[in-house]
Amino acid sequence: MLTWNAVAFTRECLGRLQAVTPLPGPLGPGTDHPAWRVVVVDNGSTDGTVEWLRTQDWLTLLTNDRNEGFSRGCNIGISATDDDEDIVLMNNDLLVADPLWLVRMQDVAYSAPDCGVVGTRLVDDQGVLAHAGSYMPPLTLRGHQMAGAERDIGQYQRDRRVESVVFAQAYLRRDCLDRVGPLDEELFAYFEDSDWCVRADRAGFQVRYSGSPPTSVHRQNTSTRENKVDFWTVYERSRKVFKRNWGQWLDEGRYERELTWHSVLHSPLGYAVQSRQLMTALHFAGVRVSYRNAYGEVDGPCRDPLLDDLRARRPRAHGDGTQVAFCQADAFGRIERGGGPRVGWSMLEVTGLPREWVEGCNAMDEVWVPASFNIETFRSSGVRVPIRLMPLGVDVDHFHPGIVGSPPTDRYTFLSVFEWGERKAPEVLLRAFATEFAGDEDVMLLVSVFNRDPSVDVEAEIAKLDLAASAPIVVMVNPEFAGYQMGALYRSADCFVLPSRGEGWGMPVLEAMACGLPVIATDWGGPADFLHEGVGYPLGVAKMVAAEARCPYYEGFEWAEPDPEHLRSLLRQVYSAPDDARARGAAAAAEVATKWTLEHAAERVGVRVDELA
Repeated sequence: MLTWNAVAFTRECLGRLQAVTPLPGPLGPGTDHPAWRVVVVDNGSTDGTVEWLRTQDWLTLLTNDRNEGFSRGCNIGISATDDDEDIVLMNNDLLVADPLWLVRMQDVAYSAPDCGVVGTRLVDDQGVLAHAGSYMPPLTLRGHQMAGAERDIGQYQRDRRVESVVFAQAYLRRDCLDRVGPLDEELFAYFEDSDWCVRADRAGFQVRYSGSPPTSVHRQNTSTRENKVDFWTVYERSRKVFKRNWGQWLDEGRYERELTWHSVLHSPLGYAVQSRQLMTALHFAGVRVSYRNAYGEVDGPCRDPLLDDLRARRPRAHGDGTQVAFCQADAFGRIERGGGPRVGWSMLEVTGLPREWVEGCNAMDEVWVPASFNIETFRSSGVRVPIRLMPLGVDVDHFHPGIVGSPPTDRYTFLSVFEWGERKAPEVLLRAFATEFAGDEDVMLLVSVFNRDPSVDVEAEIAKLDLAASAPIVVMVNPEFAGYQMGALYRSADCFVLPSRGEGWGMPVLEAMACGLPVIATDWGGPADFLHEGVGYPLGVAKMVAAEARCPYYEGFEWAEPDPEHLRSLLRQVYSAPDDARARGAAAAAEVATKWTLEHAAERVGVRVDELA
């Protein structure tokens, strides 16, 4: 632990550390080493810090006459440890909360032979998640802590491999420290943790993040603030050193795969959200991603440091990387020939493709579809190039059973989330619920509707249904909340229901499953690949109907009409047997985590890019 004035913070930090993690006995027979001990290095404090530390006979104190910087100060402390001791770096503005915090970090550190350094989940004193792993955007090189502005609702609880971790609380294994060496003292403060993690990774060690709550509280930049240091001067000086050392490697040298991503980032089309998530996942999977708008439009800033760098990045000069167009297939033809193979990745919710889509597909070298049924529909429509199944994935850091919800009522709550339109069959859901449940039953339906058509009045459309006055139905139209809070919406309900007529993939269904909810969804289209009796409630199809009757764009094609009587039966079954429903929801979350994550999607893409190369 490094100190530089701020004595009140140091007292509170060490007091909490000693109270929460009492000093245990020796490591084992024949040794007088305690299982953990504290070395404090003071960097020239003048506020009574040293005098107070000298009264604490349970720790080892080393003092410097002046501020030697973070990196050198830490190195001085590390040099005072024994060769058989692992190291935990901890800031003096940190408050531990869990008696098992050190045990959990050590367990993760030794969970794999090649694990070298472990960071932990941190929140600030305002309840904002301050650290869940970190990364360095490859062009701007301004380190970013994952989830650095999200309120803590239980996200990022997995133990997982990351690019880097902050050294406010980090576990360094001795064998990794011996190989990598000390912190780079040219980095006086800031960037030293990113630098060391890059070196550890290049030396063959994993950098991992431990997400198990409860979480330590980190009151950030205390030394800088308390000592009235110009943060940006110190930061930019270290950034220049880091850029000199690692700038070219972070932008080019670390990648073995190259991919130009043609898609959308801000469009109301459903591709935009998945596009942003897939670009991020591919980057962390070791694919050098550069971006082009699939429609030739100019994209504005994403307000995400990584995505903005990928948006600005250019392909390497040789230009032979794979090109993937993740968009509607009628835009595939905009991708110019030359360089590497051209792949179109698209989906549709009906039994066929418009002529423009078929032409776009046949202009590519290969086509990917996320759902099995699209292989048949694309092929039967006249797509002649190879078609490969390439499923999408869900972000299980933000969609998992540990997310904290806010139930609106004590009633058993069914939830549906969709964009208002004929394809989502809202009238089927609302009529089935209103018919099945009486007003005195302890149940409600919560509907979150997104409506992008200003000519449509959702409340008026619902009024036209003349629903029976039964159990309560609450409809939220265009609710405003941050995207990362969607998991909290799912976790505020007991069951998710979506009786749509067609889904190219069905991301809301998968997100609800990842959150551990039992799901009722139409057993046709995309969800049929991952929703089955063991993990949910597949809803039967009454018949296939002409899609053009409700949407002229789908002329000549069909989609599924969900069976309203079966829907009523499933609603009643879930409500009457909640234990079975919860068991299916738990099984769904486990299955999603092992098969249908963003990491799985990125891995599948990476494997195919290798094969195409």
